[in-house]
Amino acid sequence: MLNFLPSPLVGAIATLLLTLNILFWVPILLCFAALKLILPFKRVRLLIDPVLLFIAENWIACNSGWMALTQRVVWDVQGVEGLDSRGWYMVSSNHQSWVDILVLQHLLNRHIPLLKFFIKQELIWAPVMGLAWWALEFPFMRRYSEEYLKSFPKCEKRPETTRRAYEKYALIQRVS
Repeated sequence: MLNFLPSPLVGAIATLLLTLNILFWVPILLCFAALKLILPFKRVRLLIDPVLLFIAENWIACNSGWMALTQRVVWDVQGVEGLDSRGWYMVSSNHQSWVDILVLQHLLNRHIPLLKFFIKQELIWAPVMGLAWWALEFPFMRRYSEEYLKSFPKCEKRPETTRRAYEKYALIQRVS
């Protein structure tokens, strides 16, 4: 643990490790996602999806590693022992900050299938991460103003987007 160092230095190290971890795993992830895009056949998908999940789980494990190295956190978590890594779960979180995502991933990695977060459509353009979320098939949701929906009620497609996402996830098999 690096907590003996000044806090700004620990923060800089954590940021560097987070960035390096992203820059290491995302290109590997995108290579396999590109194959799936080029060869859009169910058989190819069934072969590549477990590889993408393996990459994501290891990316998350490395995130857990740098967090343990740079943060002084005592985890008190109960109930993960009974979870089925081959089952499907819906995790509901009162999302407060981006740290919530890292914490949930850390706590649930390899205890349940890869968490898939519903993401605002605009975030597909986020550098590097937008492509990673696309490659991992996170569902992108459009947000419409209340006023817009009153004018164009057929634009509300969240249930349809959710249903399509669930249909894709039903095909994914985790390789243990």
